[in-house]
Amino acid sequence: MTKDYKTYDRIKYQPEKDDFLVVLQGKVENYFKSGQKSKFANASFYGKALFLFTAYVGFYFVFLFHEPSIYTLCGYILMGPLAIIIGLNVAHDAAHSIISRRKWVNKLFLYTFDFLGASSAIWKKRHVESHHQYANILNEDADLKQTPLVRIFPSDEIRKVNKYQHFYMPFIFLNYTLFWLIFRDFQDLRNKGKGSSIRIIFSKVEVFLILLFKVLYFTYILVIPLIFAEFQWWQVVIAYILMNWMAGITITLALVPAHVASTSEFPLPDENGVMPHSWSHHQLLTTTDYATNKFIINWLMGGFNHHIAHHLFPRINHVHYKAITTLVKETAEEFGLTYNYEESLYNAYLSHFNLLRNNGWEHWDELENATL
Repeated sequence: MTKDYKTYDRIKYQPEKDDFLVVLQGKVENYFKSGQKSKFANASFYGKALFLFTAYVGFYFVFLFHEPSIYTLCGYILMGPLAIIIGLNVAHDAAHSIISRRKWVNKLFLYTFDFLGASSAIWKKRHVESHHQYANILNEDADLKQTPLVRIFPSDEIRKVNKYQHFYMPFIFLNYTLFWLIFRDFQDLRNKGKGSSIRIIFSKVEVFLILLFKVLYFTYILVIPLIFAEFQWWQVVIAYILMNWMAGITITLALVPAHVASTSEFPLPDENGVMPHSWSHHQLLTTTDYATNKFIINWLMGGFNHHIAHHLFPRINHVHYKAITTLVKETAEEFGLTYNYEESLYNAYLSHFNLLRNNGWEHWDELENATL
């Protein structure tokens, strides 16, 4: 059964109907003023970035020039999850221009995406201009646009294959980064945000750089090891696939609980493109925090587990999100508003699969008339 859905020139939110956002902003400003803190990155951010980059480059050169062994091969494979952790902690903040006041510093760190194989130009426009504007809105949130094999939005078209999506999606997640690096960037480049209120347009120079960085990435990550590493060609290819499978698991562990959980809401605009909630309330309803008190999760996720704070304050570096999350939760309780939270990463990930089941398996009546 196909759901009718209209696209709009512009999505509009309701006016803020209470003082939640004003009060919260005041508390956050006081946090920075009282501690004389900068909203940008601190020494711990740069220390972590240096450690992660050193590990990534180190694993690469050991694989390339060291005597071949299972250990050097595993190091090459571990570059996959390391790339995701670098993306979450460094490149993502660069896309929001929250590493430094200096534009060139943010731009330099933004090229981390390209170094790791993904287009920074495409991702920044898709994530900052689309996702942050229209989180969890069908046909508007470019970050949540997926293959027809998965039905995330309850109001989206349902297909017979969706009945089993909570079973087969783990296998699709394995190939998440392979699909992104090889297909999705080019798909977004061609579609230019078609079907969304955001038009993603690229200059000829941007297109040239996107293609150039892709060539450079696959040259260093695959071609050079095939030529110089003392492994059989098939071992390098299999290791690269395993690298991306581990990266796929890592990135989906970080991303899907934040917006695609059983606690998530997926509001739709009315016929005039007006949303049912204010902007701040929309962020609370569509976003979920998880494991915010777990040190290792905080260190690895780059603030993605403090995702409500990030959506409400996208212009503040993630090193401050733990403190801001406390203020968000406190203020939401004061105003009787929903604060979506899962105690552990396991519970958060399980919540995602509950949503997949609810949007597929539980719709027997609709599946009878669904397309394949």
